[in-house]
Amino acid sequence: MAGLGMGSRACAFVTQSRSEHDSFSRHRLSHQLHDMRYTTDVLIAGAGLAGSCAALHLRMAGREVMVVEAEEPAAGSAAGLVNPFMGRKAKPVPYLHEAVNAFEETLKIASAEHLFFGDGVWRPAMSESQAITYRRRAKQHPDQLTWLPHDDARDRFAPALTSFGGLWVRRGGAISVPSFIRALLDAAHVEVRPNTLVSRWDEDKNHVAVTLNDGTRLHARHLILALGYGGVDHPALSDLELYGVKGQVIRVETPVDLASLPPLAGSGYVVPDGDTLVIGSTYEHNFTVLDPTGDATEQILEKAGTLLPSLTEPTVVEAATGVRTYARGSSEPVARPLSGSQRIWAFTGLGSKGLLMAPLFARRLCKRLTGETPA
Repeated sequence: MAGLGMGSRACAFVTQSRSEHDSFSRHRLSHQLHDMRYTTDVLIAGAGLAGSCAALHLRMAGREVMVVEAEEPAAGSAAGLVNPFMGRKAKPVPYLHEAVNAFEETLKIASAEHLFFGDGVWRPAMSESQAITYRRRAKQHPDQLTWLPHDDARDRFAPALTSFGGLWVRRGGAISVPSFIRALLDAAHVEVRPNTLVSRWDEDKNHVAVTLNDGTRLHARHLILALGYGGVDHPALSDLELYGVKGQVIRVETPVDLASLPPLAGSGYVVPDGDTLVIGSTYEHNFTVLDPTGDATEQILEKAGTLLPSLTEPTVVEAATGVRTYARGSSEPVARPLSGSQRIWAFTGLGSKGLLMAPLFARRLCKRLTGETPA
């Protein structure tokens, strides 16, 4: 999973999950009167990973951009895993090389390289059969992966699990998602309005007339709905068949013997973040509440124990939840115009690959809006 956030209190993301999680808006806040009209090239609804990546790439293409965000700025920090090889078989993400390059390019544009703990991700094999799969995968992607047998892995990654060897994902790593979003919006130099919703819009062949919940009216050439989980029940997005999968993460104090731990990925993941470890995650398809639960915490710790056998009875600092959004029947995000429209676009469905997919699909969306590629 990439990018479930940890807030300053246990349920920090419960209040944010209906918009795109980890959103920040302390950027050139508007103080204009509500009855004034604004004109912008692109209005983006949602300041999460999708919206902030889109804002940056559109600004780099010379477009004027405004971003509105439904919630208050989040608090605290989060760690997200950048892992291009996912699942039990370490399958490459879609558009592997393009996605990794887009992420690294976006980091550079945003001057955010210092935020990325990019020394790689350790993927221990959990069985001999998985070790066979991993060795095969390393041969298929020698530019991205290194297979390390047990002895080499033990010397390098103890006390992480190394019994069967594993994969070193060389271009993987971890990053603070909220800090990344802040860097994207800062670099884009866009106006971001918090606590603001798009109430209605009217489209003609030249523009979209938008009314915000505070009464502000504006005209934009394009409206991008980057709503995350907030778009699941939105009538305009119903044909996308969006659905949410709840995920819980926990933060624990880092034991002394794990101070130099690299990011780990297996049946769960462990990401160093300062003097704590962020551990995740659950995948809950059927959920009625968004609050963290004790059962989920126990499940997460059990998974973490398979990656880190020495992690026994850690001190849990906090727990948080978020909701990943997917488009049913698709393994890729959605970045396209709404049905019957050329000026209102959906950018959503990042799922668990957000940190790698958001920069890539934002770049593609930008090229389509600016006419570099056919829509």
